[in-house]
Amino acid sequence: MARAFDGRGAVAVGDVVSTSGPAPLFQPGPAQWYALRVAAQRESFVERWLSLRGVMGFHPVLTRTVVRHGRKLQQAKRYLPGYVFARFPGYPVVHAIRTLPHVLGALTVQDGNWACIKPEDLRALYDMRQVDAKIEDAEAAAAARRKAARALRAGGGALFRAGPMAGTRCEVIEIAGSGDVRVRLRLFGAEHLVSTRAEDLISIRKAS
Repeated sequence: MARAFDGRGAVAVGDVVSTSGPAPLFQPGPAQWYALRVAAQRESFVERWLSLRGVMGFHPVLTRTVVRHGRKLQQAKRYLPGYVFARFPGYPVVHAIRTLPHVLGALTVQDGNWACIKPEDLRALYDMRQVDAKIEDAEAAAAARRKAARALRAGGGALFRAGPMAGTRCEVIEIAGSGDVRVRLRLFGAEHLVSTRAEDLISIRKAS
């Protein structure tokens, strides 16, 4: 965040404020990004409201595909709840913006002026979001491995879930805490010991 909004657009003594129709949200000047603070769960509402007034806004979300009752659904999770990043085509008119529904203020610098957000800061935000998404994916994969491993039993039977051996039966020989599993199966008329992952197997009562 390089610099602060210099105060243009704020109400001062002697200013004339129109009461007919909605007040403009910006005055002529350079386009800049700002981080608006908004009420909880109202980020999308503020985005739509800004769009109607000529201001582009967004709040970063993480989108996930979840399975519920056998159906795949898209689930959106707010990455920075309570913030909407808005690109004003000119100097923001602070008093007008503060009257917008659910807008509480903006991110400021030490002197209280609104902080201008650099484009590279926004790119860094997206990079952080991608890192968090990878961490969540890794955690979900680890949870799936633990769940699959709990269903397996040494000496019990299992089926390969997918891949070139999908549907092939095997006998579980050993289960490691890391999720690695050693199984015995018959291929081409001979028995083989194979290492695989717990999430690649489906537990069954007995292997043939």
